[in-house]
Amino acid sequence: MPIGEIAGELLGGVFKIIGRAIAEIIIELCIKGLGYLICRPFSRSVNPDGLLVVAVGILFWVIILVSLYFSYEFISFHVELDRCLDSGGSYNYSTGECIKT
Repeated sequence: MPIGEIAGELLGGVFKIIGRAIAEIIIELCIKGLGYLICRPFSRSVNPDGLLVVAVGILFWVIILVSLYFSYEFISFHVELDRCLDSGGSYNYSTGECIKT
């Protein structure tokens, strides 16, 4: 067996272990952990590995990401509007552009 194949197999195994560890951390802590923490106050008999916990955890992260997106859009619009008005222009809301006078 050439040394290249041995090194390739060894590196492949190492990266597989690292990838699996990262996936476990993301799934277990970020999705299942938060899902369990959200479900726990509502029911005493929550299965930490159940489908409900996973669904609630994913829904939580979807809500967070959507909220971040709309917050970014809101803030960037108002920053653009503020820059336009500070430069002495007027803002046309129907077209969404700054009119320099």
